[in-house]
Amino acid sequence: MALAKIIVDRMLELLPEAGAVDTGVPGLVLVRSDQVMTERKPIVYDPSIYIVAQGCKCAHLGDEVFTYDALHYLVLSVPLPLECQVLKASEDEPYLAIKVDIDLRLLNDLIHELPAMEMSREAVAKVGRGIYVSSVDDDIRNTLTRLLACVSSPDKAKVLGPMAVKELLFHVLLGEQGDQLKAFAYRDRHNFQIAEVLNYIQQNYANALEVDGLAQLANMSQSSFHQYFKAVTNVTPIQYIKTMRLHEARRKMLHDNQSASDAAFQVGYASPSQFSREYRRLFGAAPTKDMEMARQAS
Repeated sequence: MALAKIIVDRMLELLPEAGAVDTGVPGLVLVRSDQVMTERKPIVYDPSIYIVAQGCKCAHLGDEVFTYDALHYLVLSVPLPLECQVLKASEDEPYLAIKVDIDLRLLNDLIHELPAMEMSREAVAKVGRGIYVSSVDDDIRNTLTRLLACVSSPDKAKVLGPMAVKELLFHVLLGEQGDQLKAFAYRDRHNFQIAEVLNYIQQNYANALEVDGLAQLANMSQSSFHQYFKAVTNVTPIQYIKTMRLHEARRKMLHDNQSASDAAFQVGYASPSQFSREYRRLFGAAPTKDMEMARQAS
């Protein structure tokens, strides 16, 4: 039986219905969708690898489109606000995907353990997007079969699961575009500095964040900071901060049952009307209406 078919069959066993399932393997989540989603859904993706077993999905970052399917996986080196669509899915052939969080410490360990992982200074100096699509090969498929075999046993998930995750990250780093991920592990380079700023924003989005202070955190001039920030994220620092605040406010309303005004205040908005206006622009509906639709759909 082909490796791809083995992976699909195993995922159907683990995911008998639509939804997302934590597996017991640290950082591993399985996802199933039974229908296409043509409307773009705004969502923040953390640093992670998305491998599709069946179906097709795409992520929009500004005017760029990243399509991933059974032949192509998606990698995010940094947290990014995206707009996503499920392009191919049905009850008979659902969209099935594996999400693996990227552990930055493990990433650093792998890069510095093996000479084959080292990059030239010229390659590291190139600042690229914090997102890319690459081709799935049999090394990755073989690793996935071992990773999925760990899910049904708590002991295997705890002991063997992290080993399979490390093996998967190893193959991704050695993949055709692995340098784009490696570049974010070099502490004295622009990619890493921008990644550090993005992590800082995630932890401090509710505070008053000035671009000048973020540039100082990255040890860059304001002009260089703007240039490299947009090279990685495809948006300006102000746009990124605003989007992260709006996503966090939506999470607070949806999962913590907070009111729109409370959520707006907690993520750093002083003006409820400004919050409502910008929320509608991003999510397509006012906060209260969006919550009604989200709860009806769940």
